[in-house]
Amino acid sequence: MAHLVPSDISRLALAGGDSPELDTLRLLAQGLSHDYTVFHAVHWSRAYGSRSYFGEIDFVVLNQSGEVLLVEQKNGVLEETGDGLVKRYDDTSKNVVRQLHRSVDNIRGKYAFQHGGGALLLHYLLYCPDHRIADVNAAGLDASRIVDSAGDLVERIEALLGPGLDRGDGHRRRVHEFFCQTFELRPDVGAHIDRQDRAFVRQVGTLSALFDNLVMEPYRLRVTGTAGCGKSLLAQRFVERAAGDGKRALLLCFNRPLGDLFRESMPAGAMADTFHGFCNAFLTARGETLDFETLNDDPAFWRKVQERVLARRVPDEWRFDALAIDEGQDFEPDWWEIARLFLREDAPVLWLEDPDQNLYGKEAVPLPGFVGYRARVNYRSPERIARYLRRALPFSFEPGNALTGRGVRTYGYAEPAQQPAIVTGIVERLVAEGFGYDEIAIVSCHGMARSAFSEVDSLGGVRVRRFAGEYDDEGRQSMSDGPLLAETLYRFKGRGAPAVILVDVDPDPERLAHWYRLLYCGMTRASVRLDVLVRTGNPIGEKLMAAV
Repeated sequence: MAHLVPSDISRLALAGGDSPELDTLRLLAQGLSHDYTVFHAVHWSRAYGSRSYFGEIDFVVLNQSGEVLLVEQKNGVLEETGDGLVKRYDDTSKNVVRQLHRSVDNIRGKYAFQHGGGALLLHYLLYCPDHRIADVNAAGLDASRIVDSAGDLVERIEALLGPGLDRGDGHRRRVHEFFCQTFELRPDVGAHIDRQDRAFVRQVGTLSALFDNLVMEPYRLRVTGTAGCGKSLLAQRFVERAAGDGKRALLLCFNRPLGDLFRESMPAGAMADTFHGFCNAFLTARGETLDFETLNDDPAFWRKVQERVLARRVPDEWRFDALAIDEGQDFEPDWWEIARLFLREDAPVLWLEDPDQNLYGKEAVPLPGFVGYRARVNYRSPERIARYLRRALPFSFEPGNALTGRGVRTYGYAEPAQQPAIVTGIVERLVAEGFGYDEIAIVSCHGMARSAFSEVDSLGGVRVRRFAGEYDDEGRQSMSDGPLLAETLYRFKGRGAPAVILVDVDPDPERLAHWYRLLYCGMTRASVRLDVLVRTGNPIGEKLMAAV
């Protein structure tokens, strides 16, 4: 099966993707082997002097050698004219061949510009699934470059491109990286759903261009970014680039489940963990053992761990060449001082944070000497959810996801115990709409001990998976078994799900600023559908319901 970017076809369809292209994407995913990577619905841009040119190509296929095949798909009936194939629209027409050549020339030119004249081996193919070419000469393309309704697309791609072999000189990595930078579709580390499936987030080139082109000595960058702007993606990309340059990189975050997801995707030579998990790993490597059975009873447990870390000399094998910190708003100044001890001199540091998601009321960590950058575009929340967020909550951001999504629904409950029955009905409706159980997250605004779902083992006969409140001898968290995830917002932030059901929404008017941050953090986890359960009689809750 080919690697897809974005890789999750089902959630792309739920979010409003174009059906004919999705059918082709399914065909490519199943028909091509794992030697191929397929980018879908990608956008290119290139500047000439004071003018910029833009375009779109339906599919980009990359093999192991770094060779590229552009596939332009034209649905419906085409006209074969003296100037080549033409696609008629309501009030205009487009010459298909010219459009395809324009994309090829501009993509090849942009790659050469960015890589000092480096060559990009680029093939192209026109795919017409609804049209049978009668006159190849009239089409204006070589017959080998056209697959019409009678042809086999996968077979033609394999004939033109082939699986290829990695040349070992980094060329394929550079080409893959070029498309990830140039095109707007990128995998989101916060949406691991099923093995290597990843949901997608639309990402324009702002953060990537900043990361790639900003020069400072030493590299110290503090990114303050809104939810869904791509912070976790940028952290992962920072580490991947460092590892690709032969450097040893470290990624630290606050949230344990997010740290687990980071670890799954780390390249060789890189390390990812929570700050506390990193401290535990360091002490364990030094022969010390932490007694996690005392964790819940000793409020000073982690402070004592930090003191033990400070008492140890940091050996050379525990020093890193680059550091990325995600969820910086949850860090404390002492943590930053400890992390610095593990860095080599002048190691680049990327700090990512969002004060609007500061759920613990911590003061911002002083970072003298850092260059700051604000990212205000939310690419995760689809248009209907983003519109609701702007009506319901006092936070400023720019919507950046053009997909409509499935919108927002709110439900009232008089007593907390009524919520499981309401959620059971919501889950049944979501499944009927096409969501899988593993694409749904029930997220509580309370800690799990106070949640109405703390003792719920199943909903509608479907078992619920949640943190069991216990740790094993190595500090790993124990989870109950089930396909339907129930989490607290404190543990779920930094991640996302296609369908989020936000429960235990009972805002305290005396802590309004804190509750707004909770709601903002929770609602921005949803990439397709958002359902919210609100306590009736609560004046803030009533405003949330009225904002739909």
